Amino acid sequence: MQTLLIADIISILTSIAIVQSAMMLFSNLKKNFENCLKTILLFTFCGGLIGASVCYLFSYVAPGFFGNELIGTYLKIFAISVIGSRLNFVLNQAMIKVGKTQFLMLLSICTNFIKIGLALIAIKYYHSVMLLLFIYAIEPITSSLFQLWVLRRMKLLGGTFDSSLITEIFSIGLPLYFVEILGNSYTYIAGFIISINLNEEQYAAYRSGSIELPIIGVLYATISTIFMADMSVNVQLNKFAVVAEMKKKIITTTAIVLYPVAVFFIFYSKEFTLLYMSAKYEDSYKVFIVFCFALLIRFQNYTDVLILLKKSKFVLYSFLVFVIFNISLNLVLSKSFGILGCAIATIFSVYVLAFMQLHIVIRQLNVSYKDYIEIDKLLKILGVSVLIIGTSKILLSYLNFPILYTFIFAGITTLPILLFYFLKNKYIEVELYKNLFDKIPIFGPKLFKIFSR
Repeated sequence: MQTLLIADIISILTSIAIVQSAMMLFSNLKKNFENCLKTILLFTFCGGLIGASVCYLFSYVAPGFFGNELIGTYLKIFAISVIGSRLNFVLNQAMIKVGKTQFLMLLSICTNFIKIGLALIAIKYYHSVMLLLFIYAIEPITSSLFQLWVLRRMKLLGGTFDSSLITEIFSIGLPLYFVEILGNSYTYIAGFIISINLNEEQYAAYRSGSIELPIIGVLYATISTIFMADMSVNVQLNKFAVVAEMKKKIITTTAIVLYPVAVFFIFYSKEFTLLYMSAKYEDSYKVFIVFCFALLIRFQNYTDVLILLKKSKFVLYSFLVFVIFNISLNLVLSKSFGILGCAIATIFSVYVLAFMQLHIVIRQLNVSYKDYIEIDKLLKILGVSVLIIGTSKILLSYLNFPILYTFIFAGITTLPILLFYFLKNKYIEVELYKNLFDKIPIFGPKLFKIFSR
């Protein structure tokens, strides 16, 4: 846990918010895309090399600093991840710009599923933390290489380095750099307070329970990529009503997949914790439940429109409020409720941040909440998911199946049924995703016909 946290902090500190800068420069219609791409890739790669070097050098002092002899070895292995982590996200923005969103979605889903599968093999069969870290380290590099291959085939890597863009990267990126540091603070504020007020075992339990399901991070990002290129152009053309309509579609589409998954892991959190992390971390399931509630607001990127509108000051203000809330609540609730209090404090702060940014975006676009989000549909999706998955939990509790069988059986009987129900009842415009159905071998076109009737 400490290794991942240190590497992530170093990656953030050496990236200068390059992903957000890339989003703005790639979407600028007045800029030469190939020159922007080459300049930003070189800048990102150099930042990654610096970050990896810092991570490697820090590995020599980390064991004494943290009182953990193994962390030095782990940091040396995981240092290579710093090279690929931001490069992968920058290339994601380039792929969106050139219209390769379907390839990006497929790549993201495949690499994450493969990573999870290999990680489970590393832990369950080889009992090797070093192998696990190596798998997580090379995943963003592998993804980057696939994207570079596509861009090269499209002959888009032949631009020239434009030194004037470096000034723009710093002018755009510096305010967002502080935002990124503040935004990622929630991953270590609670840990810092737990380390002071509680003990190492409770910190380990908290970190184990505060994991985010890897596929969820990919989910809302990949769904939004379908609309991102058009949304960037419409922001520049001041077609704010169109932008709001796009965001509405993104939110509802994400919710029909995300809400059933979130509800499922809330109900089956204990089973998942025992299967994924063993009985040693059984107490972490309560923390995991609290963090699953954060998934209910992960249906969109709350800062993308503000960044495209060049309103990053509002992003900074909202994150400052978030940090104040987070620290204050963690200090108060940790004393009364321990690690569970820290989890509640963190997720409540995330809700405050999300609703602040949502309100600011709606005001900046000059639209209403009704124009931007289909609240009635979200409530229906949530209600139906709770009903179906909750019923399955009650019924399966009487059968006394082994945990693994219960977890798998519940997943394969509830999640597909819910997705089928939402698609069949036109919760989203299925026609928008015809190309995705066409990519599914044999069954894709047939499923599209069923859902589009």
